[in-house]
Amino acid sequence: MDDHYGNFAPNQADQLAALWAQRQRLLVLTSDIRDAKGRLISLETSEFWSSSAQRAYSQRVEEIVNDVQGILDHLNDAQDQIWHNIRQLQNAGVR
Repeated sequence: MDDHYGNFAPNQADQLAALWAQRQRLLVLTSDIRDAKGRLISLETSEFWSSSAQRAYSQRVEEIVNDVQGILDHLNDAQDQIWHNIRQLQNAGVR
């Protein structure tokens, strides 16, 4: 199994360690992206904005927030898969 950096993990214990490290990196990345999404949401525009530029800005921020949520969904899927792989190795007795 290759770890996140493309290094070959020669045994199951090394694979498990690589998966734990990868999981930790994903958790940090996910947290950072959630924080960024929160900052984007805080940019919400005033309901009193009426110019076309203001409406376009507001619409674009909403699109970006939706895109970021899609990224978070993919990261959550990746975390679930890594957790599944960790559990498989642990259930096989790897420590």
